[in-house]
Amino acid sequence: MPKSKFPKKEEEFEKWLVEEYFKYGSVNEVFRKYRYAIPISYAGYQRVLDKWGIVKAAGPNNKLTEALEFLSYLAHENLPFDKIYKNIPPSFQTSAVTLYRILGYVKEGITRRVGTALVITPYNSREKVLIGRDISTPKIELGKYYGSFSLPMGYSRKRDSRKTNILRVLQQELFTKKVLERAFPEEVIPEDPVPFMYLDIADVRVSVYHIQLPKGLSTATNFSSYKLKDYSFVDTDKIIDNKLENLRAGVIETVITYKKYFEFLDRNLVVNPLQAKSLLNETLAVVTVDVEG
Repeated sequence: MPKSKFPKKEEEFEKWLVEEYFKYGSVNEVFRKYRYAIPISYAGYQRVLDKWGIVKAAGPNNKLTEALEFLSYLAHENLPFDKIYKNIPPSFQTSAVTLYRILGYVKEGITRRVGTALVITPYNSREKVLIGRDISTPKIELGKYYGSFSLPMGYSRKRDSRKTNILRVLQQELFTKKVLERAFPEEVIPEDPVPFMYLDIADVRVSVYHIQLPKGLSTATNFSSYKLKDYSFVDTDKIIDNKLENLRAGVIETVITYKKYFEFLDRNLVVNPLQAKSLLNETLAVVTVDVEG
């Protein structure tokens, strides 16, 4: 894009910068996309994001969902690691070294990163959970770009507050358009959020929170992002019975634990955050990883 083509009005230019950040995931990637011809400095770009209240991406440059796609495919296909990796789409960014390292941690039962996931329900039902199709991650199988149905989730920072980590996921995976419209619904974030469970998936310990939306936000038309699409509220039993195609690893375990948590609450039991290990991790712990000779 020639410099003359960038929005000229300050507000429109700032909005454009924020939107491009959501599209590409980092300031570096935006600059690379436009061959470093954006008429603003790196520091200036960061100040715009701060001005707009954008919570910066956490974790490594590679996406958590990419690693989960690869490891899920590895766990269920009787193919050598190298053969799978050689055939993945060029848009896949996570290196083989990173994936080997993650696999090693899984086999040792070690988590070294943290993440946040959200179980979001409408105002009138605890039995329907919001999921969306991940469009930021290519499927491992060639020719299948759109990824799995997922809960809103992503890497977090240990030093950030729970509210900040929740806000990051909401901005990037649920209310991107509302952020750009300066209409983000702050009221959906609990005042003192406490995870109802911790899920170990890959080498990440994911804190999972329940958010019940107000009536005005309980329809799929309110949701937008550059990571998820095809949002829908799905019956928890339908998820648990695995009646949806291409559910992301960890979703079923999360929903099972979510229902168990509310069963305890309904019996007036005091419940600390429950803990679960994903079926993916249990499978990878015993899978033999072959390398092509």
